[in-house]
This record gives sequence, structure tokens and C-alpha cells, in this order.
Amino acid sequence: MSRPSRSCLAAALLAAAAASASAREPGYTNPLPLRLADGSLAESCADPSLLRDRTTSPTVWYMYCTMDPVSYKEREGKGWKFRMMPVYRSVDLVNWYFVRDAFDKRPTGLAGSKAGLWAPEPVYQNGSYYLYFTVTDVADAHSPEKGCEADSGIAVATSASPSGPWTPARDLVVAPRRAGAGCNFQWTFDPDVIEDGQGDRFLYYGSYGGGIYVQRLSRDGLKVEGDAVRIAAANRYEGAEVVRHGDYWYLFASSTDCCRGPLTGYALYVGRARSPEGPFLDRQGNDMAASRVGGTPVLQQNGNRWIGAGHNTVFQDPAGQWWTFYHAVDRNKGYFSVEDKLTRRPLLLDRIDWVEGWPVVNRDQGPSDTPQPRPATRPGPLPAAPAIAKKAPATTPIWTDRFDGDKLDPRWTWVRPQAAGSWAAGQPGLRMATQGTDLHEDTDSAAVLATPLPPGDLRIEARLRLDAPLDCCASPVQAGLVIMRDDDNYLKLVELAHNGLRQVEFGKELAPVGKGYPRYGNTVVGTPGEWTWLRIDIRRDGKEERYTAWSSQDGKDWVRGGTWTHSLGGAAKLGLVAMGGAGHAVTFSQLGLMRLGRQD
Repeated sequence: MSRPSRSCLAAALLAAAAASASAREPGYTNPLPLRLADGSLAESCADPSLLRDRTTSPTVWYMYCTMDPVSYKEREGKGWKFRMMPVYRSVDLVNWYFVRDAFDKRPTGLAGSKAGLWAPEPVYQNGSYYLYFTVTDVADAHSPEKGCEADSGIAVATSASPSGPWTPARDLVVAPRRAGAGCNFQWTFDPDVIEDGQGDRFLYYGSYGGGIYVQRLSRDGLKVEGDAVRIAAANRYEGAEVVRHGDYWYLFASSTDCCRGPLTGYALYVGRARSPEGPFLDRQGNDMAASRVGGTPVLQQNGNRWIGAGHNTVFQDPAGQWWTFYHAVDRNKGYFSVEDKLTRRPLLLDRIDWVEGWPVVNRDQGPSDTPQPRPATRPGPLPAAPAIAKKAPATTPIWTDRFDGDKLDPRWTWVRPQAAGSWAAGQPGLRMATQGTDLHEDTDSAAVLATPLPPGDLRIEARLRLDAPLDCCASPVQAGLVIMRDDDNYLKLVELAHNGLRQVEFGKELAPVGKGYPRYGNTVVGTPGEWTWLRIDIRRDGKEERYTAWSSQDGKDWVRGGTWTHSLGGAAKLGLVAMGGAGHAVTFSQLGLMRLGRQD
């Protein structure tokens, strides 16, 4: 008796899934199951992107993932097996079954021998299926500089079916773009395609190296036309996902390092525009391409098992409910391989609701790790909108310091005192010169003005002004708050001026760590202003504490950022820092410490 072929087996599994859909419990729990051909589970689907098959009823959906290892078991020679953009299909948007890898090998003539094939973007257009993707190292024939390994570009392949096989186009859609002489290129990553109401198509691409751009796509879908427009700041965003809702186009983009294992602080932000070409402004009106970089946090880690949530795709189910797929990192199982720096990024799903014209993911609770209602598989009534507004927790003042005397309050002491004449109180406020020092891994030279923290749940707020030009700085000049047990175990919430960007960074350092593990990770919060308000909420629960960051441009409209967990203990201190580079100054006009009430 002959064995069934892989395609027959996949079809049988898909049919069984469809037949049993109505009998299953109406829910799911992250991460979603991705089954390989042998029935085992894939452990990762980085940079997920979704496509609906236009020819089937009931609807079949296809999921495409970046080139990466997907299983602890799979090896290729002495190394890891990197699947070249694996493709899965599903009838219920929850259970996924392997179809094939988009390619058996890197496309000859397009990709270098070690190139990554990243961030697939499937599109149905011109009566065919198109698969756009990043080539991290294009073949020399397509590069203005031979022999480089960082000359990335955007390629495309076509197929009559969403499952392939895929035929790569001979030429690149977007060729490598120079950032300087030699092998210095902008990062031409992460394609995304949209079509407007007039039938015009636009391609979004780019990343930290140079920023995110949008450019018109030709009618045949094989090249870009006209001028590129930068819509998101360099060194801040990647992974563009643009959708239309109502009168606006919404740009979802991700920020910071996607892949630092248990210290990944990757997170998702959003802005909106009247035109596909921007400008994309956040809820406070800040431009995502500006020096004081905008972007409303829309999916940030919340203290549960999931960190580093981002690089998403957005869609509507058959009933019209909005959802997002994205990857995240399990902080307790962050790596395939620490030595090889291969972060494990499972596939997650959460609901999107639109509140006052803005997307809210999972009731504004961050990545879910509990059972959730699943998407609809057929047209029907929309589910009731969930309750999202939450009552702010009550606070009770403990003490406030306005630094309005010529001497510091006795509760403050210096850790590595700043040099005489480099600071003064009563200016008004506390004026500190930034120093060429730091508090980062093995560099523990920064002066810290510190005070003990009382026990219990606390809120810390500070108002500061960093006096540095917007086009500053070659080194990461920063000023703000630290909560520290010692130099190697702390949380840091600072206004940061670096490489022409002004941001609010929320970082975590941890020691000791296992061999090869990172010690520092960061995420970013809201947009700083002329004066910036910083807030850290501390929730203590047994051995682990949860620290949530906030920022504000006016002290009234607060933007919540992500949550780091740490174990700093009862001896933790609150500190003020001004570090990262000399030649600038910061003024702390006020600092307040409050008791934090119950969170409803």
C-alpha cells in the first residue's frame, strides 16, 4: 500500500480541521499552533504576513514567515536548518498546517550565497499572486558595489496559487540604496503593499538604516516609480504595515531590537494620515518621521510571559472584526540557540478594536496569554465591543522635591559624585551637566544622585528639560530616572538624544546572566517635548516586580509604554542621571513619589 504524498496529507489535515471547526471550543490561547508536515509543531514564525485565497469557499488563509529556524529538531549539516520563508494554511485562522517553503534555495541571480530572505509580503493583483520579500545581500549583478554583504533590496516572485510554486522576477523591485561610499547601504527591508481607492498601488519599505519610505508601484507590480517619500524616522522604525480604516491610513511600525531573547523590548506603534504617503501623526500630533519622533504605542509588553511583540499584519475576519498577527518572545524560552543568537519568535494573534479613531489591541492589555474568543470563519454579526476604559489607580503623596533650595535635601546621596561645579540646585530646579559617562553593562562610571525607595507599590514622576539640539548627538546623551539595586541590576527611564533623534527610552539591565545571554534590553515610550514628564509605576508581587513606563509632553496627557519585570528587592534606590556624552545639560524641575493604590 503506497504512502500518501505530502500534499495529500496536508489536504486531509485541512479538511479534517474544517469538518471539526464547529465542534471545537470557541477560543484560542497564544501562541498559535503551526504544524509541520510530520505533525510536529513549528516553534517560530517571525515577521508573519497573511493572504486570503481568492478561489476557495469556505475561505482558506495562508501565512508566510521570514527565513529562520522553526524547530529545535531540524538541522542542516552541522548547523540549523533555515526554512526559506515557510508557508502555512488554515481554515479557522488559529490552526495552521505547513504547505511548503516558498523557495528550495536562494533565488539564483538575485540573492547572494548567504543572503537572508525576510519579511514576505503576499498580494493578489493583476489576476495573480505576488510575493514581495527582502533580500539582505543581493547578487553582485544587482549591486552598485561588488562583494558587499549588506546591499539589501526588495524582490518579488509570482504564482498562480497562494501556495506556490513561486517564480522570481529577474530584476529587483527596489535596488540597493547607497548611504555612503563603499559597502555603506541603507536597509531596504520589510516590504508592504497597499492599493488606494483609485487603483494606485504603493510599496512601503525600509528599516532603522535610513528610515521607512513609500513609493508608487508600477501597474505590473515589478518596479517602483516616482520619488520615494520618507514616512518614518531612521534609527527608530521597521516592519511597516499600512491599512485603511475610515478616512485614514494607519501605519503600524515596530521599534528597538527584535531579537535579544529574554531582554527583547521590541514593540508596536501607530500613526495615521489622510494620504498613503503621509505624514503619519500619532494621537498627540507628533510625526513618526520627525526628530522628536512620534508614534502611539499600540502593543507593548505587559509583564506576562510575552515580550518583544511586533512586526505585525492586520486583517478583518469574514464577520468584519479586525485582528493582528505578530511575533513575540517567551521570556522564559527566548532562544533556539543562545550561542548562535537565534531568538525564538512564535506566532501570536490578538483582536483590534477602534476607539475614537485609533486601534486598540486586546483591550489595551498587551499580548494575551489567556484564552480568547477566536476569529469568525464566516460572515455574521460583529461581536460586542469590549470595555476598554479603566479607572486610574488612586495615589497618595509621599514626598515631592522641587530642588528650589541652594542645597540638596538630606535624603539624597551621590553614587560616584559628579564633579564640583557640574551641578547646582535652586537654578530653579536641579541643573546637571551631562557627562561622558555611562551605566551600561561593564561601563559603570555614571554619577547617580540616589535616595532609598520605600516598600509597597509606588509611582515616581519627574519633570525635566534636556538642553541639547534636535540634531544631536553622536553619543547617546541621556537624562532621567534609574531604579537600581546595583550598577548591574536596574531599570532606566530617560530622555535620549542620539543620531538626530529625541526619544524616551525604557531600559533594563540584569546580572548575572548565563553565558552568551544579553545583559541589557530596551524599549521606547512616548515623544519628549520641550519639557518632558517621566513616570514609573512599580507593582511588587513576591519575588518579581513589574515596572511600567509612561511619558508626557505636558504632564496631563500621559502615554503608557511597556512593562519590564525585575527583582530589585527592598534595597532598591531611586536615582537621577545625566550621562552618555558631555557638553549638554538637564534641568530637573520636580520629582514626586506617591503610594500607588489598587489597579482596577
